Amino acid sequence: MATVTELREHIPVRTPLGDGYAILVETGGHDQYWTVVLASGALVTFRQDQIRLAESYTQGRGMSHARMRNVVNKPLPK
Repeated sequence: MATVTELREHIPVRTPLGDGYAILVETGGHDQYWTVVLASGALVTFRQDQIRLAESYTQGRGMSHARMRNVVNKPLPK
């Protein structure tokens, strides 16, 4: 029997189709499926082996304070 969980906090992920936010997880007998809203707006479901957690300063994943300062201080394109 499958269980679908809606994520209260969306998880930033990388997929074969680009970056996005996981919003649902479906657990079944042998695999998990993650439904992701991609940056393009597309809603796609991936197997767990197809996605990876993305860098997230707010959630403390893979981005140092120094790197975040570089992002914040980078001039906007004109």
